[in-house]
Amino acid sequence: MTESPNPEHASSQPPPRRPKRTALIAGGAAFALLAAGGVTVVAAGGPEKVKEALGGEHDSGGESLHEFAKENKGINRHSQALSVIMEKKDGGSGEVVSGPNQETYENQAFPRTTIAAAQSSASRAQFQAIARNGKGGPPGLGVWTLLPNTTGTVPDPVTYTGKPSQVSGRTTSVVIDPNGTTAYIGSAGGGVWKTDDITAATPNWHSVSDSLPSQAIGTLTLSGGVLYAGTGEPNGSSDSEAGVGLFKSTDGGSSWSEVKGFHQYGQDRSVATVAVDPTNSRHLLVGTQIGRHGASSVNGGRYTPPGAPPVGLFETTDGGATWKQVIKEQQDAVDPTSANGNDFFRGGVTKVEFDPNDPKVTYASVSDYGLYRRGAGDAAYSRIYTISTPGSLTTSPSSRIEFDATSVGGKTRIYLGDATRYKSSVAGLLRTDDAQAATPAWTELSSPDKSSTGYDSYNFCQGQCSYDMAVTTPKGEPNTVALSGSMNYDEIFTAHQPSNGRAIIRSTNAGVSFTDMTNDASNNGLHPDQHGFAFFPNNPNSWVATNDGGVTVESGPFVDKSADCNTRGLGATDLANCKRWLSAIPTSNRQVNQGLQTLQYQSISTQGGIVQGGTQDNGTWESDYPGGWAETVGGDGGNSAINPADTNIRFHTYYNPQMDVNFHGSSATGWDWIADPLLASGEASSFYIPVEADKTAPGTVYAGLQHVFRTTDNGGKQADLDKHCNELTGDFTITCGDFVALGGAKGDLSGSAYGADNAGAGNYVVSVVHAQRKTNIMWAATRRGRLFISTNANAADANSVSYTRLDKTATGDALPTRFISGISLDPANPYHAIVSYSGYSEYAAGGHVYDVTYNPATKTVTSKDISSDLGDQPVTGVQRDWRTGAIYIGTDFGVLTRPAGGTSWLATPGMPQVAVYGLTLDDSGKRLYAATHGRGVYVNRIN
Repeated sequence: MTESPNPEHASSQPPPRRPKRTALIAGGAAFALLAAGGVTVVAAGGPEKVKEALGGEHDSGGESLHEFAKENKGINRHSQALSVIMEKKDGGSGEVVSGPNQETYENQAFPRTTIAAAQSSASRAQFQAIARNGKGGPPGLGVWTLLPNTTGTVPDPVTYTGKPSQVSGRTTSVVIDPNGTTAYIGSAGGGVWKTDDITAATPNWHSVSDSLPSQAIGTLTLSGGVLYAGTGEPNGSSDSEAGVGLFKSTDGGSSWSEVKGFHQYGQDRSVATVAVDPTNSRHLLVGTQIGRHGASSVNGGRYTPPGAPPVGLFETTDGGATWKQVIKEQQDAVDPTSANGNDFFRGGVTKVEFDPNDPKVTYASVSDYGLYRRGAGDAAYSRIYTISTPGSLTTSPSSRIEFDATSVGGKTRIYLGDATRYKSSVAGLLRTDDAQAATPAWTELSSPDKSSTGYDSYNFCQGQCSYDMAVTTPKGEPNTVALSGSMNYDEIFTAHQPSNGRAIIRSTNAGVSFTDMTNDASNNGLHPDQHGFAFFPNNPNSWVATNDGGVTVESGPFVDKSADCNTRGLGATDLANCKRWLSAIPTSNRQVNQGLQTLQYQSISTQGGIVQGGTQDNGTWESDYPGGWAETVGGDGGNSAINPADTNIRFHTYYNPQMDVNFHGSSATGWDWIADPLLASGEASSFYIPVEADKTAPGTVYAGLQHVFRTTDNGGKQADLDKHCNELTGDFTITCGDFVALGGAKGDLSGSAYGADNAGAGNYVVSVVHAQRKTNIMWAATRRGRLFISTNANAADANSVSYTRLDKTATGDALPTRFISGISLDPANPYHAIVSYSGYSEYAAGGHVYDVTYNPATKTVTSKDISSDLGDQPVTGVQRDWRTGAIYIGTDFGVLTRPAGGTSWLATPGMPQVAVYGLTLDDSGKRLYAATHGRGVYVNRIN
């Protein structure tokens, strides 16, 4: 560990180096990581060590934000923070391998590495029992209502195109009723939503899945008036939650029943695809993929639950009563010594279809193997397309096959996307015009040759096909095919843009060439990371696309905007490609997210009536943006804070210790980078670091890594930061930020100075809370259960700040050695707190909610377990209404409340079943905010 620099203000000191992005490329007992400096092999040395390597937590040898700005002076920066641009061009935040939900999973599993299904099921059952038996309660506990943030506005400075937009949360799937107006979407964490008219200017969305035991939806299928919802998200990110099976509705989502025979195959896996025989509705084929975590909510976590069933293709001919696995290839085994199980997509089925000419013939795509067919009369499936390295551990993390079948002159044409066609993660497109032939002939449509039309579809999902990839052809239009992927950031974050991003491309000549569907004729763009795609019935020129930002309706007629290429300063080859790609783009890209409350919030901060919130992959939001609730900075939105004396000064974080300050209120152009000292420290940190604004010393802000860091002037001089460190306009020629580590060597709260137990980098600070009314008093907690108090946190000399460890000396009920998820301080007595714990008592003894008091005179601490009838439920956060004494806790399934003087928990009404990741009580104690992971922000106006 290196000590942080100690500048009073921003200076011309050499800038720190930003952590490298890393991505897993190989499996087995070792990991191969691609980084800026080449290939590094990390031996499996236990979950902590491997996770740190995957997350790059200690690696400060990558390119810095300063270097990136210098090397990319001509980059297109008008619409995205430089931090976000660097993340996208470097390949993302690494969440597919190890992200915030992997961290959450490990926190709950500790001291083990996995969570058994029995624990998560019992936790869900206990929450539901409390909710059934304890609704309402005494007066004064309040009712939950959705915060009026239905607009989901993304202002023009934050979009890729400079045109305002609207977003909702990650949307995995979509189906359109044959009537052409009714549509259903499936959300990664917000369940199933329905609109009766997707063609309306503002569709009226409403949730239809609150009764389902899981709100993580992997796929939707509509056949003969029956809607099937497969739970568990198959996209493979760290928060792609495992499911609990397959469900169906015969009344448009008003009620649901489980296809119970499939439960044993869908539990702890993700349902990726469902196909119903068009001639026999009792004949179904269902494909499963990996799933993570296994709780029936939306926690995710890159670890397959123990005892999970094999993935593959399953068949029923009796309506779901009995099933048989009909494709079962070798799949990755779980490595218990690795950070994420080291099992990926090999053997999972991504799509299954009945042949459009003969439903006795079926096709299924299997990750890391190829495309399979079972002909009429065949006893088993056989492979008719094979990837270059079938069954390889090397390509398991990146492999994916997607396809779609259509009819041409009585023969079956298939378009097929292979994620590893050219390299381990470079996709290509192929086509066969007779899929029923004994040995189908495949035409290669893609080419790495930039001067070829085959380059249009080369690498079409931009290296992350396992997360976002689709191949779709409309019924009755066999020469039309659409390919969906991520976003080609190298082509938009450049001074000379050869395309509009190619997030979706469309061909009308059987895949020979494509045009770019990313922006429409008015420059309205798509959100990155496409997942679901559905053409409107009988209309190949209009479709619904779903992505990480919600739902978009795209439509023709298609217009020629190739003349735009003439002013982009392109060379001959890029100019030719640009003109072709922009020769037929949509007339309209229409975001239809208003009212679709599926954003995945991480946390909320509030001050003076202003609400600020961070979301996973959809930035940080402000309640007072002109016109209403809006996303004012993109990327990952972590924890945030607001200056208590001047609410125009605000702070937000991305992932890892990366922070901005904004001196201009809700301005989307005012964010200044202030994280240089944090990154320079080289210390380990949470994916989303804790941030606290000191109400007793406005301008003082704390951030938790291994040390608690502090700035006393909002991160630096405003004039310097606005000029040099602004995310959109800064030149980054100075050190940005002036955070200082508190406590010197003994300030490392994870270190051996406070004992040998759980010492080390994996035990970083996860909670920092300063007293509201009394200076110097600050509580802090670490990931592995260390609890501290400082009585001189505001000392002028940062090195003199000292801490007292509380958890090992507490008398009364022993405090658990588990993740401390929340601290609620008594405003009248800052030595008194309610402390919450994640994890399971089954794995590490103790309860989940404690009343803790420190006596500064005797330097003693007492604690009392007040969990009572909560059961073994991990708690995600806690707030006490100190006016009344009522205690509110967040869980994987909602909020529970213990009234003042009571001993039992109950559920206050108004909130659907959804994971709550954070609780925030305003200074008045009258408004309690809940950050839900899939259903937006809820507020309880406590009486």
